[in-house]
Amino acid sequence: MKQRDEDMKQLMAEESSRGRRHPVRATDLEIKRQFLIVKRLLADRNCDRRKFMAVLREEFGHQDGSPMFLKYLKAWDELRPTE
Repeated sequence: MKQRDEDMKQLMAEESSRGRRHPVRATDLEIKRQFLIVKRLLADRNCDRRKFMAVLREEFGHQDGSPMFLKYLKAWDELRPTE
């Protein structure tokens, strides 16, 4: 239910920005949502690399080796090097 509320909030933000000089785009909102999830996962000490990678694949739809997948893994390796 929380995800549905967040999706509705993003959709409303996009719709309300139509006709303005700097519209909020759905892709921008999706990238922001992904960064917030990644930030939360990086801060969660119960999250391991395997779970992190599963979120990248399943929730975000990134393929292994894609630029965004590699970018997120690089962030993981820099912030959680011992895991």
